[in-house]
Amino acid sequence: MGIAEYTLNLEIRDAATKADVLRRQGKLPLALYGKGVDPVLLVGDTLNITKTLKRAGESSLVNIKIQGGEDRIVLFKEPQYDPTNGAVMHVDLYQVNLKEKIRAEVPLSFIGEAPAIEAVEGVLVTNRDKIEVECLPNDLPHEIPVDLTGLHNIDDEIKVKDLKLPTGVEVLDDPEELIVIITKQREEEVVEAPVTEEEAVAQVEVTSEKDETSANEASAE
Repeated sequence: MGIAEYTLNLEIRDAATKADVLRRQGKLPLALYGKGVDPVLLVGDTLNITKTLKRAGESSLVNIKIQGGEDRIVLFKEPQYDPTNGAVMHVDLYQVNLKEKIRAEVPLSFIGEAPAIEAVEGVLVTNRDKIEVECLPNDLPHEIPVDLTGLHNIDDEIKVKDLKLPTGVEVLDDPEELIVIITKQREEEVVEAPVTEEEAVAQVEVTSEKDETSANEASAE
């Protein structure tokens, strides 16, 4: 937590320059918006933005320094990725007001190992990997820990209401919603290989021969 854990240097983007041209130059297009904020088109170094996005995610405050303008505190929003190689294609920046509460999705960080996995051969099933919270920007946690060490038996579970939240942070999701649960291992089903037409005919012929032999033996007695 804290103001501006990360910093980016950006420039005003010329709307006439196409995004593809910028990307070929190693630059990434961004769009700044916010409550009561005039939208601004920005551009910055792709490598620096990608590294910062990976570290900050969408739940850490970032200080952006716009060339020729004032600094602003923002959150990354809705990054777009290239489906072929996973490269970042575009990112929105949401400018926050440090005196007003914001809503954000915060990732869950799973800590420790559940004893039930070895003790009773349980399986850990994860239902959620992030939750939505509301708080002042300065109180926004980068992640929320989920302690797995208390899961000892089958059907042991952790719900949203069981999470330990920092002071000033309110969860917006259903308190009864499941995050993780210990379940039984499924028994492996034996799947028989499909029988071909030739194999089926051969089995019928063998069965017929056995029946005929048994009949002959019975008549001989």
